[in-house]
Order: sequence, then structure tokens, then C-alpha cells
Amino acid sequence: MKQEEEQEAKRKQEQEEIRIRRENIEHQEAEAREADRKRKRERARRAKEAGPEAIRKGKYPRCTQ
Repeated sequence: MKQEEEQEAKRKQEQEEIRIRRENIEHQEAEAREADRKRKRERARRAKEAGPEAIRKGKYPRCTQ
């Protein structure tokens, strides 16, 4: 009986550790996605401010327009 309770407690602890690790990974991935979006928005904003002259000269690729 005591051994079963110990195993159950150990299993619950391991599940909690796994859950915490998953949450940390998801949080890091979300931060990375947001940083990437921010970088892309900033590049697009700079391309618009630079105007058609810079675009014509090829300073900004078409995908950022």
C-alpha cells in the first residue's frame, strides 16, 4: 500500500515537471514568434517610409512592401 502511494506521488510529480517544461517551451516559442513579427513589421514600416525610390533601387525586397 505504501509503495503504491509513493509511486503515485512520484508519477504526479513527474507529470507536473513535464507540464511546467511544456509551458516554458510554449512561452519561449511565443516570444520568438512575436519578436519575428515585430522585426518584420519594422522592416515593412522602414520600406514604406523610404518610398518608391529606395524600392526601385532594390534596397527592399518586394515581400516587405
